[in-house]
Amino acid sequence: MGHTDGLGGAQTAYRKLFDFAKQAGYEVKIINITDRKTHDQPFGRIALIGQVEHKVSGLQKITKYWNLVLSGMRARRYNPDIFVSIGLSNSSNFISKFLSSGCFKIAQDFIADRSQEEDIWNNSRKNFDGIAVQAPSMLDYWKKTLADPSGVNWLPCFPQTPVDGVLKSTKDKSKERVRLAYFGRLAGNKGLNLLFKSLAALPASANIALDLWGKGDQENHLKQLAQDLNLENKITFCGGYPANREGAELMASYDGLVLTSTEMEGLPLILLESMAYGLPFMATNIGAIRDCCLDNPDTILVQPTQDEITTGLSILVNRLVDNEFDPIRLRKYYEQNFSPAVMGTRWKECFDNPKLFFS
Repeated sequence: MGHTDGLGGAQTAYRKLFDFAKQAGYEVKIINITDRKTHDQPFGRIALIGQVEHKVSGLQKITKYWNLVLSGMRARRYNPDIFVSIGLSNSSNFISKFLSSGCFKIAQDFIADRSQEEDIWNNSRKNFDGIAVQAPSMLDYWKKTLADPSGVNWLPCFPQTPVDGVLKSTKDKSKERVRLAYFGRLAGNKGLNLLFKSLAALPASANIALDLWGKGDQENHLKQLAQDLNLENKITFCGGYPANREGAELMASYDGLVLTSTEMEGLPLILLESMAYGLPFMATNIGAIRDCCLDNPDTILVQPTQDEITTGLSILVNRLVDNEFDPIRLRKYYEQNFSPAVMGTRWKECFDNPKLFFS
């Protein structure tokens, strides 16, 4: 069960887990959380046993409640061995109550450093047999925070499968403009204010261009900030980014990627995609981002402050100009640590014996 609307990490993780489970030979049924019509959803209708609205108001709440009950009844009739909710939600907690005691229920959480007082966390722990956090550092947090961390383990989120034959090229950047990219929502927790101010703080001679790929509620504010900081000649708002090969080749065409989140992150899948195409990045030490920077010389990790981001941006640009990053080495790091094959091995370990996995 999971969200389907949009191209965010949770939606990607849901689609790719479905693909993995089918390819691994499991029989899979799904319950979609979506505001689309039933015939307009990404998995095909054969596997669909339930569809629940996401954002509703007024009388629509009655329809959502009915669809929750209907989905729960169908799920109970299907009688699964394992139920996986991609993300914590009130809807999946509701569905879990319809399932038999013999069904092992897993809820995957994307948010790092949650408070153990949060209602959604406590309700999910009560209704699910296992809570799967997204990365090892998120598990370490709960081991230190909870008096009894049993029932919590980590399971990765599948990123987009890399497009074959796409890898960042190495070229002399000593005289060319350094092209950086941001891929993701234009949202308040992404630290783009700090990134813009850091870009403005670099020497006027810095030959840098920053393309922002994505949409969000901060777009107008950020466009105004770019004007106020006299960055119109350095920053371009590009809108939504393409998918499949076109999107992969677009990503690999840049010199580096930046992600300056300030809160509310697990392990952003865009960083895994960046590594898959050999694209070095600078990111902030938020959530589980540090997990993909461990022993990884082709990344730069900084604290989410104005001074640290400015310093990190300067280091990134200088290292790009000096050709210190190695796309092949970065791709190899991805293959050894975050490839679909590596992630699939861990999910199969869980599916083969979930009770042992979460014991």
